[in-house]
Amino acid sequence: MKVFFQGLYYSFPVQLVLLHFKKFQVLLIFWYLLFSTVNGSFMNSFGAASLFLAPEYHGEVNFLSAAIVGVSIGIFIMSWNITTFILFSRHFHFLATTTKPFLKFCINNGIIPVTFLIYYFIEAIIFDTRKELMAPVEIAYLSAGFLTGFILIVAISLLYFFRADISIIRRLTPVITNPQLLKAQFSKRERKIHGSRVIRVQWYLNSLRRVKKVRDVSHYSNDFLESVFSRHHFAAVLSIFIAFIFLVIMGFWSDEPLFQLPAASGITIFFAILIAVSGAFSYFLHNWTLPFLVLLFALLNLLYRYDVIDPTNKAYGLNYTNRSERPVYDQEKLLDIMSEKNYARDKENMIGILNKWKAKQEADKPVMLLINTSGG
Repeated sequence: MKVFFQGLYYSFPVQLVLLHFKKFQVLLIFWYLLFSTVNGSFMNSFGAASLFLAPEYHGEVNFLSAAIVGVSIGIFIMSWNITTFILFSRHFHFLATTTKPFLKFCINNGIIPVTFLIYYFIEAIIFDTRKELMAPVEIAYLSAGFLTGFILIVAISLLYFFRADISIIRRLTPVITNPQLLKAQFSKRERKIHGSRVIRVQWYLNSLRRVKKVRDVSHYSNDFLESVFSRHHFAAVLSIFIAFIFLVIMGFWSDEPLFQLPAASGITIFFAILIAVSGAFSYFLHNWTLPFLVLLFALLNLLYRYDVIDPTNKAYGLNYTNRSERPVYDQEKLLDIMSEKNYARDKENMIGILNKWKAKQEADKPVMLLINTSGG
């Protein structure tokens, strides 16, 4: 029994979970937000949980709306896997000697995503049964929609990486099979592989049903294994970039009803982008990530202050470039507009309007409907 628990502790899935808590804990914040949103503890007063558990698309909760949320959750999980694969690859060099290393990483990195999916389905079934009063058939229909969207996006992502694996193998095969070419790829002072000081792995899931012992890769040079991982990293970064460009293009068409996705989908995709951006900063800047983000924030603040970046909405036909002719907009001017004199004049004018309206009515006490809405 002791040997079993020891092997379980030093298995790749368990060690990866521990690694997430040891390194780059900021990435776990996004998982915390998803868990807390689904269980209703985060932004409960705004009904955030219902956005995930009963998503609407064009005003209806149906198969398609659930499928879109499933796609967004799949994008988030794949973004999480890609980002952590890039950041943590130096801790598991043995994967570079296997076929389809990214797929194996996703399988072993599945504890947190699978836990979330199980928790999500439990909360969704409870919510749809008790609050939405749905029949079991309707709940099964929504669950099927979610799984369809989720499986579709994961399959597309893995297919992309399978093609990347084939391309990488084609490039490395002539080098690996020729000893002289292999030797020429590296300097004479090539570094040897040393085990990670952060995690210790003895077993890993080679597939969903097969456990395999970790190979000793100390006889490989570090440069060679890093060359394998670097090609996978490039494919991973490229996939994130393509997804980001696709989302930007969708943003330009956000006024079209077709692209008005469920709110939960937009939130989750936004989290996926933030994970990718956080991972990119950490990968390229290492310890300089925090100072860089502080400087970037200060720079953006200056650009906003001096209107170099202006996100405000513009009214069509007005000239916003000539600042000297703009009406004064400050507290003093607003207080002047809201003076007692202007207030009394506006009140008198409105009473006159109401008296004219009443004079046109046939009844002595006609029904008047008042609609009080916020202006701006």
